[in-house]
Amino acid sequence: MNSLTHIEDLSNELFFEIFDYLHALDIFTAFNSLNKRISSILQIIPLRIIISYDHCHRQIDFLSSYLNFHSHQVISIKTYDTIRDYSSIINLLFNRHYFINLQSCIFLSVNPSTKLRNVIIQLKTLNRLISFHIHQPYNKNLHQIYKYNLTRTLLMHNSSFLRSIVLQYPYNYFDISNYSSISSNLISLELLISGSPSIVSVYSILPILRLCHTIRYLTITVEHMHPIGNDHINFSSQTPSINENDLPILPQLTSFNLTILAICDICSISYILRCMPNLIHFHFVLATRSANWPFPHELLDGCVWQQILEYNVPCLSKFEFHMSIMKRYPKLNLDNVVNSFEYFSKKYSNWNMIIDRWILFRRNSGKLN
Repeated sequence: MNSLTHIEDLSNELFFEIFDYLHALDIFTAFNSLNKRISSILQIIPLRIIISYDHCHRQIDFLSSYLNFHSHQVISIKTYDTIRDYSSIINLLFNRHYFINLQSCIFLSVNPSTKLRNVIIQLKTLNRLISFHIHQPYNKNLHQIYKYNLTRTLLMHNSSFLRSIVLQYPYNYFDISNYSSISSNLISLELLISGSPSIVSVYSILPILRLCHTIRYLTITVEHMHPIGNDHINFSSQTPSINENDLPILPQLTSFNLTILAICDICSISYILRCMPNLIHFHFVLATRSANWPFPHELLDGCVWQQILEYNVPCLSKFEFHMSIMKRYPKLNLDNVVNSFEYFSKKYSNWNMIIDRWILFRRNSGKLN
């Protein structure tokens, strides 16, 4: 005798497991109003909102209609702000609903016209927040007042659960010295420091480090908003006076990713590494658009790197260098560069080094008669 198994025959535990793999829109689309038992389960499960760029406004309105009764169950939001037929999704969600138990929040491609006032108000009261990430493309810059308030709200958040913050939007962090502290439970931080060459430099990292005593994983990008290549830029004028006896010390920091899209010198990197005595992993990226300023060749000298790493970060066991420099004259002697890193190839059996020279040229686009 054949017996048929219906979805209603599944145990509550199996439904909990199934719903854990689905996001809120799929759950409400497929299961809401199916029967009283399923509806009762939907009242107690945690919900995860995922909105991609190919969703439409009709779907978001449908989701929002159910969030009127379930917003307190939302623990995770990952959303694009602009979908195929609507923008300011973030504004729509946070104006209509209050996510009191939100733990994880990821914003992608925020529209410049989106008003983040209600987002910031809610963030201040989220005492279960664990991570907040915002990734903003360069062509969609946030309003300065929102960047200021969002940065301050998150870095000084008082949630005892907060562990990770990613703020991938250009900001100069001038006001960081006015912060009394940052969240004491924060262990992972990613920032983009951006501004004109006359305002922002690699040394802009040091005031931030003064607040990072509990950070274990730090990622910082420093960029100049305008292409480097102005021969009139005086690099020496950007080098501040540093008190070597008053550098911040980050005893918990074990991993540091540093990307530089700006004017820099080896001295600034040395000062920064001196703040990280227990560093284990160092990932360094230098990608200058051009090197018309007095380029510090020490950056390509393996002997200098050996001294800096051995003196400042004696616990270091993993490090990666990626350097891309657009420079015409004088040409670099690649043999000298390779030979200077001989120490690393002897000390580490798995040390790999790739160095190449590209010749860039422009073709005449005029027509031949």
